[in-house]
Amino acid sequence: MQISLITIVWSMIASVCFTLAGINFLVWCRNRKAWANLLFCLTAVPTAVFALCELWMIRAETPAESATVLKWGHVAVWLLVVSLVGFVRLYLKAGRPWLAWTVCGLRTAALLLNFLVGQNLNYREVTRLRHIPFLGESVQIPEGVHNPWMLVGQLSLVALLTFAADATVTVWRRGDRHSAVTVGGSIVFFTLVSACQSLLVLWGIVQAPLTSSISFMGLVAVMGFELSDDTLRASQLVTELQASEAGLRESEQRMSVAVDAANFGIWIRDLARNEIWATDKWRALFGFGKAEQLELDSIL
Repeated sequence: MQISLITIVWSMIASVCFTLAGINFLVWCRNRKAWANLLFCLTAVPTAVFALCELWMIRAETPAESATVLKWGHVAVWLLVVSLVGFVRLYLKAGRPWLAWTVCGLRTAALLLNFLVGQNLNYREVTRLRHIPFLGESVQIPEGVHNPWMLVGQLSLVALLTFAADATVTVWRRGDRHSAVTVGGSIVFFTLVSACQSLLVLWGIVQAPLTSSISFMGLVAVMGFELSDDTLRASQLVTELQASEAGLRESEQRMSVAVDAANFGIWIRDLARNEIWATDKWRALFGFGKAEQLELDSIL
């Protein structure tokens, strides 16, 4: 039995994206304020779905089947683009709002046209399937009458590139060079690669199947790594704070034991937090209860 490299690669893309989406969804379930993780999940799931749509189109047996799969694939693209815009706004805290609304508006218009004009946004009618060699196999690509409304969808990708580039420049100028390069730069690069590949294929300039999910898989991998790194750093910070608090409590206990043994009391004023701490012996010497809040006027 011959192993299909195409089936393996596209299935792995879908599996990795679904796995990363599931992990980040669980993170969001545990912390409902982690909206970036939820938006990442909403980016990874449609990437996985579109990868399966690409595989289905490659294996399609009739022009109608290929056209139908491409039509429903645009639903995944719409969710991917909208969630990606939300992720940039929330995670990078950058990007002009009017550009974000422009991207979402154009992509939503493209989705509506996808169901209203022709067989899908890209073809008024798919007339036949062309067989071409790809990765050592014979695959099918659709051919037919192109839909001029496809330009709306491609214009939304141009708007997305502009929005991502603007957000990246803002983050860079803000001083966060790491996020600008890894997250912002990755969004610009992988979106550009995907847009160019889909444009060349869908207009018939290059005879090849759609492989946009490969580019977005790279983007999902970078975003997932950054979120995981943030989660790890947050966990380490909590551990360090807990260790610091434990050390402070131990230090206070040792001081209390020492001053009690010497039969004198100590009080300390924290000017930054405007708080006063005192040992039990000091409280007893000056007539303060163990749980009584200490005020400077009362002490004076």
